[in-house]
Amino acid sequence: MRSTDLAMSYWTDMCARVFGTGMVTSPKVTQTAIGQGALDIAQGNIFFANGVEDPWQWATQTTSNTALNQVARMSDCDDCGHCVEMYTPTDSDPTELVETRQMLATWIDELLSATPTSQEILQ
Repeated sequence: MRSTDLAMSYWTDMCARVFGTGMVTSPKVTQTAIGQGALDIAQGNIFFANGVEDPWQWATQTTSNTALNQVARMSDCDDCGHCVEMYTPTDSDPTELVETRQMLATWIDELLSATPTSQEILQ
């Protein structure tokens, strides 16, 4: 649910208040998306974690790409919104969220164990 006050004019007015009135109010969305890879990001070692109630889920990759070690995980549970996997765990967390956190922890552990140490790099 979103307030009707959060129309486009709200955001452009906010940017003008934060960055000054000389800021461009019509960003070059298409050019920025293309420059960053849009939904075809070519960078490796990324874990895309989203909650089903996260409004930003539409701005990220939702399909894993094993060749680039990209994992896409959607936590489909009640109250699974933006950055929910980063919240402090509780005993009442939905099973799907617990699984997402475990997947992320395992992925990070594997990534770090595969990264050479500075000593190994110098040899």
